[in-house]
Amino acid sequence: MTRAPRAPGRPPADAPLPELAEILQRGLEAFAELGYEAVSVRQLNERLGMGHTFIHDRYRTKDAFWRAVMDAAVAQVNEEVMAALAHERPADDLARLIASVRAFHQVSARHPHLGRVVDYEAGRDSPRLAYLHTLMSPLNNAARPVFDRLVRQGVLRDIPFYLFHFAITKPLAMYSQAPLARLFGRPDDTEDHHLLSTLVLNGLLTQPAE
Repeated sequence: MTRAPRAPGRPPADAPLPELAEILQRGLEAFAELGYEAVSVRQLNERLGMGHTFIHDRYRTKDAFWRAVMDAAVAQVNEEVMAALAHERPADDLARLIASVRAFHQVSARHPHLGRVVDYEAGRDSPRLAYLHTLMSPLNNAARPVFDRLVRQGVLRDIPFYLFHFAITKPLAMYSQAPLARLFGRPDDTEDHHLLSTLVLNGLLTQPAE
């Protein structure tokens, strides 16, 4: 008996279903590579491998799916960096700052697709950018008092907080712009996030970081 052909975009009935984390990661990669406006719901469903109605059935709209993807991606970054910011020596603001910057660079090196999405959205004044900023607010709010105290103590250079933010985040383009970095000779498997964070910290601190 011949089996009826399955509908386009529909996975085989016996195909194992990916975990939610994998689904959201595939969505993140699709948004990073194609951009929010350019990627269609059909393309997203194909990349997810969950059938051509999955996003409509589970999330209703592309925007709702995008928000779920960003919730998961930013939460992972926030969790790791907040853990470093809650240093075992909480009274030592310098140690907390160094640990959190290093953690932020390390997690960003492992998850370059989030950086690509942020780069894409950061140049557009949109509800999606406002949503990303809201997701990042807990980490920024936790780092701001540490920054203010270190500036008052003369440990950090007396600069606006926005400049501090961009000094830490923009060098991460080396990871989100992997094809360009590759043309400059950076191997894909290089572990250089510690060196990068050292360079950034030494530009922000009044004394070199250890």
